[in-house]
Amino acid sequence: MKNQNLRCIVTNCYESGKQDRSAMFKFPINPVIRQKWLENIGVLKDINLHNSRVCRRHFEPQCFGKAKVFSWAVPTLFLGENQLLHSVSKPEKNPITRKCCIRNCPSRSDGQRLHFFPADPELRQEWMDICHLKVDLKWPFICGRHFSRHFLPKINGNLKKDAIPELHLGIESEDPLGKCLKNRRPSSKRIKLSTKSDDSGIDEENSKDSSPNESCSSCLDLQQQLTAALLKIQQLEEKQKAKEESDDEEELIFMLMK
Repeated sequence: MKNQNLRCIVTNCYESGKQDRSAMFKFPINPVIRQKWLENIGVLKDINLHNSRVCRRHFEPQCFGKAKVFSWAVPTLFLGENQLLHSVSKPEKNPITRKCCIRNCPSRSDGQRLHFFPADPELRQEWMDICHLKVDLKWPFICGRHFSRHFLPKINGNLKKDAIPELHLGIESEDPLGKCLKNRRPSSKRIKLSTKSDDSGIDEENSKDSSPNESCSSCLDLQQQLTAALLKIQQLEEKQKAKEESDDEEELIFMLMK
């Protein structure tokens, strides 16, 4: 249905008032985009834009969606002698990066394939309980490293129907895929400190620091026992030597008497 009251605001537009309401577009709410429309059309003074429209012939084909122009669209065609100040610049879409819902899992959609949670309510709730998810996310994803190998597809298939997540579920506070080095360093420092403070252990550093004259009581007792044993051996050797000499003298006297 044509509407004579809605006319295209572009000067000398021959389609003004001859198009359906669906082909006439309001000025955008965004003040930046609205100002671009005004500057391209050549309307630099303040006017009432309530009933102002721009028809579809002034927009490039890429500016149209299913029923209306996109929010970033700018009129650039058939604008008369007005100097075109702004061109159409379609904004780049930021790629959606999905991530695994398991706590501390580093998997992302750009590096590893993620799987949907099951649609069956009971099985979905079972997965949520296993994965310790308190809130039902709209689109929860989970990566393959949380499943046994026989549940995983060969290439690009889906998980098996009886698949259940059971590996690396992030129950511990540390990274479920392996302890990071940051968590290891403090423990190693604590071990070094405990060995230095332990007086009962034998440590090379402690032995170097301690003076050679200082000895424990057990070492002194052992040294005294060793000295006594050496003295006793020496006495036994002297007695044995004296006995051998006496035996030689008795044999010599016996020979002389013959």
